[in-house]
Amino acid sequence: MRKSDVMCPTCQAGYRRIELTSKGGVAGEFRCLVCDQVLELMDGSTEVALRLTVQPSKTSYAY
Repeated sequence: MRKSDVMCPTCQAGYRRIELTSKGGVAGEFRCLVCDQVLELMDGSTEVALRLTVQPSKTSYAY
């Protein structure tokens, strides 16, 4: 298992990323829950989970 932190380059939302290398996952993409920016493209070779941990203030970005 690998743990890391990911930050959205658009709105600065923070995410905790967990990757299980021992388990296959689903191919697809993960988008920021705050601003919809693509944060990661997943090929399905591992199981990846992202959880919002730091929500930015609404004044720090513009749509």
